[in-house]
Parts: sequence; structure tokens; C-alpha cells
Amino acid sequence: MRLIVLMAVYALLLTSISLAAGLEITEIDVNVDYDEAYTYRIEDRDRVDSASVPAANNTKIEVDVLPGSNVTFAVRVENTFSGEDPAIRGVFTRIVIEEIDDGADLEGDSLDFDLEPGDDMREDIRFSIPLDVDEGTYNVIMEAEGDGKNGTSYATELNLKLEVKKQSHDIRITRVSLNPGFVDCNRKAQLTADVTNVGTNIENQIALEFKATSLGVNSYDKDISLESSNEASDEEITHTKTLNIEVPSFLKAGKFPILINLYWKDIVLFDQKSVDLVVKDCAAGGVPDSEPDEEPSEPEEAAEEPPEETEEEQPEETEEAAKQPQQEDVITATKEVSVLSSPLLLAVFLGGFVITILFLLVILLGYSRAKKAQ
Repeated sequence: MRLIVLMAVYALLLTSISLAAGLEITEIDVNVDYDEAYTYRIEDRDRVDSASVPAANNTKIEVDVLPGSNVTFAVRVENTFSGEDPAIRGVFTRIVIEEIDDGADLEGDSLDFDLEPGDDMREDIRFSIPLDVDEGTYNVIMEAEGDGKNGTSYATELNLKLEVKKQSHDIRITRVSLNPGFVDCNRKAQLTADVTNVGTNIENQIALEFKATSLGVNSYDKDISLESSNEASDEEITHTKTLNIEVPSFLKAGKFPILINLYWKDIVLFDQKSVDLVVKDCAAGGVPDSEPDEEPSEPEEAAEEPPEETEEEQPEETEEAAKQPQQEDVITATKEVSVLSSPLLLAVFLGGFVITILFLLVILLGYSRAKKAQ
């Protein structure tokens, strides 16, 4: 019985030795990227956004991590064997930040890689810190694992500490939505923005502005109140503003930026976002909600009407013109038959004309003589 127990203990020792030997985390660098809030970009703050961390248990990571930050761990893992010792295959690094996401863990793995004896590999693992994270210190578990010959497993582990801090005044635009992102015949859109207080103070004078001069948008809400992020629910630290936008009918096609401005104390610009509204021409056959695009086209329609009327009148004029030559032809034919086309009738006509003249001359001559006789 003792022999069995001794053999079991020996096997456990061998296993622990094999897990510890051959694979080692030799280097840790941490970098922090902050939220793109306006104040973070323009103000000179003495934040520590990068640090080299000793590879030792319970080491505190000396960087300033804020809600919404992106934290990148750059970890170097080495195969400490040498010479003819085995290569380690399928090595990967895993990092777990415990209970940081509303009580849940954040976990990230690197890609797999192989390490020959004496070789090392550096891998990056990135985490997005939740916006609603609580202030405090969180455990970070860092592991590296791989397999050697005959199914032997190699592993190493470190436990680190990561502190999350909050600022006293920290308000941000956390969401912007424009629906739809473009307009054409239907020139209506809806803009929505969320602002969140992620700071420790209660804020009573927050202002939110939507502005786009070319679109006729100028909406300003002030004296918005939000509770401290340490003491309230998500609903109490978030304010949502929605604006219905109707694009002017005369506006030509193009891309038009809309600014979303967030002010602290109603006047100090704390955050700023921008979203583009694309205006397209109304395609043929589209049905616009308003009359804007119809105005340029109305003169064109009026100009086209005269040709249509002319085309309708032309057949009538043509028919009248066609009838007129036919009437002239009938009259001409009658004249030719009654007078000109018959020599006999012409002679009779001329003869009658001569006789009439001679008769008139005789009467005049007789009248003249009678007067002289008297």
C-alpha cells in the first residue's frame, strides 16, 4: 500500500515538474487606448498609458485604466529547453480578467504557435473594458500552455493585479444612430444619440446638441441630469435624445455632416461625434413625400405641352388643307366647261358684246341728230 502511495506522489511530482519546466512567460507589456471623447483628445492629462510588467505573481499593472478603455497585453513566451530537448507544439497564451464585466470574466486567447528549444514568441491580446465597470482592483490570470512529445503538457501561470479608476466628471456620447443613412424621394430621417455619465459625480447641467446648418438642423437640450455611475442603474446614468429630420426640398445631392455635441455645465464641450447623412436625387418614378423635387420639373412639363397641342391640331389643319384643293378643282372644272373649253360659246359671247356696243352707238347718234334739228 505504501508503495502505491509513494508511486502516486512521485507521479504528481513529475507532472508538476513537467508542467513548470520548458515553458515560461518572460516579458509582459501593457498598453491602454482611451475613449475618443473630445476632452481626452484635447486636454493634457498625466495618464500612464503603457508599462512593462515584471513576470512575477501578485504584481500590480501600473497603468491608468478607465471605463471604456482598450487594454492590450503583449506577452512573450519562451521554450526554456535547449539542445536536443523537445520542441513544444500548439503553444497559446490565455488571459482572464476576473469578474470585471458585471461579475463575469473577460477572457482572451492568442493564436497557437510552435516553439523550438530556446525560441520565444510575442503575442498580443486585447480587451475592451466595459463602460459600466466598477472602480476597484481585479485579478488577472495569465497562462501559457503547450504540448511536447508523447502527449506531455507544459504550462506556466502568473497572477497579476489590474486597477480600474474613475474620474469625477466623465460624460460621454456612447451611441449615435441615423436611420436611414441616406434619403432620396423620402426625405425624412431620424437621429438618435445616447449620453452616459461614467464619472463619480452627479451631473445636473448637461446639454446635448444636434447641429447641421446645411440641413436646417439646430436642436439644443440643456439642464439634463444624470446620476453618479457608482450609485445608479444604467437607465439613471443614460439620457437618450431623438430628432426627426426633414431634408429641405431644394437641397442638392451630396454628403452632409451632422455634429452631435455634448456640453458639461451647459457650455463646456466634453464630447463630440459626427455622422453623415447622404442625400440622393429622387429616381424616376419615385414618389416624394413633399413637393421639393417637383418644382424644377414643373416648367419642363409646361414646356412640353405646346408640342402636344400642336401635334393634335396638325391633323385638323391638314384635313382642311386637303379639302380646299378639292373645292378649287371643282370650280375650275366648271369654268372650263361653261366658257373657255367651248369656242362656240366664246364666239356667241363676243358677238353679243359687239352688238350691244353698236346698239349703244346708234342710240347716241340718233339722240345727237334730234337735238340739232330742234
